[in-house]
Amino acid sequence: MSMIVFRYLHFLGITFWIGTAVAVAVAASAPTPWESGIAQALRKVTVRVTTPSMLVAFVGGFGMLIPNFAETYAKQGWMHTKLVLLLALAGATGVLTGKLRRWAEGQDVKAKTFVRLALVISTLAILIVTLAVFRPF
Repeated sequence: MSMIVFRYLHFLGITFWIGTAVAVAVAASAPTPWESGIAQALRKVTVRVTTPSMLVAFVGGFGMLIPNFAETYAKQGWMHTKLVLLLALAGATGVLTGKLRRWAEGQDVKAKTFVRLALVISTLAILIVTLAVFRPF
């Protein structure tokens, strides 16, 4: 595959991954999110869109990273920082999925938890994009 295909997959995956993760977290934190069926619907969105999009983003990103790693990216501090933040972002997405699962099973999950997750996911995404665009170090 050419580099442009990997770049397209990476951008498409990121857009859907971050977009749905933040949208689901915000929807779950609404003032009255405890109505029946909402938890299951939000969990379906996460399982059917967010997680596959994350995998597409990883495939596209690693497809661009691996061929050029030794010559370019292994020596770039911004790439190492971006990869660490990427792992934190994947972890935050996993926490979101777990909280939605617990909520769908009937356990009590506070709305503030989803607000915090939306902020964490948004902040990590902004930091990652900033590193990728400006390559500061």
